Amino acid sequence: MQSVLIIDDAEDVRSVIAKTLEYYGFYTRQAKDGMTGIQVALDWQPDLIICDVRMPGMDGYRTLEAIRELPLIATIPFIFLSAAVDKIDMRRGMVSGADDYLTKPFAPEELLEAVTARLSKQAELKCEIYKKAEKLREDIVHLFSQEFTGPLDGILGVTSNMMKDYAALPPERVFVNARQINESVVRLNRLARSLK
Repeated sequence: MQSVLIIDDAEDVRSVIAKTLEYYGFYTRQAKDGMTGIQVALDWQPDLIICDVRMPGMDGYRTLEAIRELPLIATIPFIFLSAAVDKIDMRRGMVSGADDYLTKPFAPEELLEAVTARLSKQAELKCEIYKKAEKLREDIVHLFSQEFTGPLDGILGVTSNMMKDYAALPPERVFVNARQINESVVRLNRLARSLK
């Protein structure tokens, strides 16, 4: 179940949003101001935050700014909520890093559409990041596999020849073979240490 944190100083507004989202299967928590909301977000790490713009003390803009500075919660999708329909306010909200802007009053369908759109976009982003990370991991494994295979093949080749011809090997040849093995082991050691 996806989780939504609602930050608004008006208890009735928080309650209506919470009941609406819970009806549609979301898990919600509420905070009455920005500072409390930031703490709840840090403790709970919701999937989405809905925050009123105009609140006493710490307004929505400062709340968003503080959230974006905290790595643990900085990427949580954030929707501003405001009774103001002023385009300057809306623009300020989007420029400050909000993902969407809902104006009061709104229909339950508008709320649900905004929430699901932001969560879908976040899921797509996480999926894309996962794919890139998986590709990078595969490339690194392939690269290290090649880097380890060369020295190991060298060691196996030299030791196989030494075991096959051990009785007829002159001391100079044993020295050359030992040096080749040593160089391969040094290379493997360097690679292994670079993984730490």
